[in-house]
Amino acid sequence: MAAAAYGVRRILSGGLSLLRGVTGDDAYEKYLAHMRTSAPRATPLGEREFFRAQLEQKWRCVNGCC
Repeated sequence: MAAAAYGVRRILSGGLSLLRGVTGDDAYEKYLAHMRTSAPRATPLGEREFFRAQLEQKWRCVNGCC
């Protein structure tokens, strides 16, 4: 019984991880991991600043001019 529960939990965890990747919900964690490897001495943006910068970049050229 415990093995079956572990298997189900693992499948659900994998599905949640996939969903977070598709929706971009894990973007900040990926950014932090990237900053740790590429610029370990730099101070990364806070979560709020990161998402604000992403939104500004996304909507900077709404008409597709860029």
